[in-house]
Amino acid sequence: MDLMNIGTTKDTTAVTLYNPINSEILTNDDKSEMTITIHGPYSKKYKSISHAQQNRRLMKAQRTGGKMNLTAEEIEASALDLLVKCVDGWKITLGGDTPKCTESKVREVFETLPWVREQVDAALGDAQAFLDK
Repeated sequence: MDLMNIGTTKDTTAVTLYNPINSEILTNDDKSEMTITIHGPYSKKYKSISHAQQNRRLMKAQRTGGKMNLTAEEIEASALDLLVKCVDGWKITLGGDTPKCTESKVREVFETLPWVREQVDAALGDAQAFLDK
């Protein structure tokens, strides 16, 4: 077997949203699936965001004599920020509308509907989702 035949990485993937109660795929008014497209861990965008966060932590540690004083709230906020910034676009219906995909709107959706965030976060951790087969 040749490793090159297994799959090459891709930058983004579309996450299909499903109802957290009955696992049915969610659809828009035009019957298309609701999806959120995200940059994955192999993409330059993801790495850039992740590196910037790590660099901020390292600089904070240097200012405090090497002590990493991170709170649970800071870690959670950092994880949310990474996830929000990795969203590249979406096809969703929200409150009877098709909202524009902006960082602030993505953050609002993830904070208001944590099950959406959980589904996107789970996909981000799925290496297979970012491989061309």
